[in-house]
Order: sequence, then structure tokens, then C-alpha cells
Amino acid sequence: MTLYEALATWDEERLSTLHQEMQKLEQDEEVIWQLLPLFCDFILHYVMRQEGAVLVPRLREAKQWGSRSGSPFAMIRIMQFLATAEVEAGHLRLAYEESLAALELIEQITGMAWVLSEWNRLEEARDRLHTLLQDATTWQHSDLLLSGYLTLTEVELARGDMSAVQRALHEFEQLEAYQGYADHWHWLPTIRAQWWLALGRVKEASNWAAGVVFPQGPWERRLYGAFPIVIRVYFAEHRFREALELLDSFCGHLDRPANIAITITYLAQLLVALHQTAKSEQASEVATRLLALTEAEGYLRVYLDEGEPMRQALLAWLTSHSQQPSSTTAYVSQLLAAFEQEANRASRSLEVTTIPELSLVQQSSPATALVVSLTRREQEVLRLLAAGAPNQEIAEALVISVATVKKHVSNLLGKLAASSRTQAIAHARALSLL
Repeated sequence: MTLYEALATWDEERLSTLHQEMQKLEQDEEVIWQLLPLFCDFILHYVMRQEGAVLVPRLREAKQWGSRSGSPFAMIRIMQFLATAEVEAGHLRLAYEESLAALELIEQITGMAWVLSEWNRLEEARDRLHTLLQDATTWQHSDLLLSGYLTLTEVELARGDMSAVQRALHEFEQLEAYQGYADHWHWLPTIRAQWWLALGRVKEASNWAAGVVFPQGPWERRLYGAFPIVIRVYFAEHRFREALELLDSFCGHLDRPANIAITITYLAQLLVALHQTAKSEQASEVATRLLALTEAEGYLRVYLDEGEPMRQALLAWLTSHSQQPSSTTAYVSQLLAAFEQEANRASRSLEVTTIPELSLVQQSSPATALVVSLTRREQEVLRLLAAGAPNQEIAEALVISVATVKKHVSNLLGKLAASSRTQAIAHARALSLL
């Protein structure tokens, strides 16, 4: 069984064996072969075991020989692994620095977007991701395209731009290779549940949550991403006691020194559940621990994502500690100010929630995601574009000016959520408009 077969079948035992075998191999001069054991190590600890933080020392060492190799590909990969591991170690600033260094080799990697998003610098995160996706498209880098579009959906959800979420997921489904990446595909139902929660469609999200099973034994990676969304469904239904019971029952999975990112999310939701069930003393203890983990690194979104219940919990903590001015009380005041900014932003974009149903994540009908209405003239221009006709030929064929053709093309790009003619044609074909 190969490395990829072991990963595809989620065979941790076989992957562990391959990992041990690779450590015994003689070092090849080709840097690509030197990366294989490191890649196997990363998959085993980060993907399989959810303990990416333990890789930080080895990845820092690998960065040194990667630099000596002179291979940009090797350095991009090692920096990508290291930035991701630093995030799981709770080191946002180090992850940010690694991402900045990697920008000299490639303009963007998803680790940068995750950090910017956690700092609530959403516009920057979105711009970085668009740059990444352009580069990944140019180089046909399938895994970067997949992870890039999935990360973009998270950022757009945080921004409250539901139509942008729809477009990002539509692009994801158009990638020919996506079905070969089971780990990426498994994220889609979770994103759909987040979509429903954002639109206030709690019943649909609740039906999804009821079907998610968390075993007592080892978890697959996707379950760590699904768990916080299940808890948010409980919060949306005001089932705070049940949420607290679920958080308590799986604390062993979620309070993880080898993955501080998971621990921070767990503590944030535990704080909300404790506050809402009037367990003030325990809530204060959890808040103090959570703030100690997040203050120095400047976390924001982990609080904002829990909404009004979190704002209330933070306000209660600040009230009880108001007589003890410190950097932490200033940090909590900053968080509360961020909630106010978030509310103002949301009130300016309420109209976004009236867009059509997100159907592209349904496996049965990926091409029905966008509801597009084209005028007769736009349909004619679209058909000529698909035939490869330039603006002048379209103008002559339809007996209109070139300026009018450009206007119709611009309208088509907007309606088809495309940034180029080629992309518009691809979207149109996916939607059976051609």
C-alpha cells in the first residue's frame, strides 16, 4: 500500500509503518525525496492524530536544510507545514511570520489567511486568498485550490457575504480533481450547516447536527471541524445545558496540548455554555484560562464567531474584574468593541441573506447553485463568446457597437460570478446555459 492509499483509506496503522520505514531510507540528493518522510510525518501527526504542534521543532530544522537546497518548492512546502503547525501550537505571530517569509516564493498560502481571519482582518484575508487562487490556478495546484476555496468560504461566512460563499463553493465543485480528496469533500456538509445558521435556518442545521456521530475512540479530522458547529446549533436552539454536557463528555478530545487551536475553540464554547447555565464561578475560571491563551496572540474571531452569548459572557467577566485593571481587562474591552463593530457591519449587509438557496453542496445537483437570469441579448453575446468571437466580431454579428458589447460582457461576468470570459463560459456550461 502506498502513502496516498494509506491516506485515502484513513489507515493510521499502515501510515505509521510507512512513516517508520521512511525514517530508515538513505538520504537522496534530490530534495523532493527528502521531503517525503517529512510529508509522511506531517500527515501522521497533523491530519491523523491532530497533534501538529509536536512537529514544530522538526519543521524548524527542516527549514534550514530546505533553505540550503535552493528549491523554492521545498521551502514553500516546509513553510506551509510550519505555519500550520505553529497555528496548532497557538503561535499566531510565528505562523504569520512564516507566512510572510513564504510570500517571497509564492504570494499566498492559506496559513496567512487563517491568521488574518482570526485577527478579524477579513478583507486582507479575502484578498490574500484571491491571490493564492489565481496562482494555484496558473500552476494547476489542486490541493491549494481546494484548501483555498474552502478557506475562502470560512472568511466570507465571517464577513457575512453569503453570495460570495455561494460563489466560492461553486468554484470548489467545478474543480475536476476535488472528488479525489475525501478530506476536503467531508467539509462541505459542515459548511452547509454554517450557511444555514448564518441565514437563521436553524431547523436544517439541527437535522444535520443530529446525524453527526462523535465516537469515544479516535476522531477523524473532519469531526474536529464539525464539533464546534454542532455546539453552535445547540446554542442557536438555546439548548445550553445539552451543549455543556456534550462539551464535558468530549473534553479529552478537545482540550489538547498538542493542538492549542482546538483547545482555544473548546474553551470559548465551554465559557458560553457555563455562563448561559449560570455556573458563574466555573465560567470565570474558564474565561481566565482562555484569555491567557489568546491575549498575547491577538485572537478575535474565536470570540466573535460565538456571537451574542459570548459577548454576554465577556461582559460578565469584565464586570467582575473591573476593579483589577490590567492588560487582560483592556483586551476584553477590545473584544467587546469588536462585537459592536461586528453588529454594525452585519446591519449594513442584511440584504445579503435574501439570496437563493445554496444547493451546490448537495452531491446530487452541483450545477444548480446559481440562479442566473440572462436577457435575450446577453444569451446571444454569451453564445458568441463561447464560440471564441472577439468584441468586434460580436458587434458586427449583432449589429451593435463595441461599447455595447463590452457592457453586455460586463453584465455577464457579474451575473455569472466570473472574473474573466473563460471563467464565465465555464460557469455558464456548468449551469447548462450553453
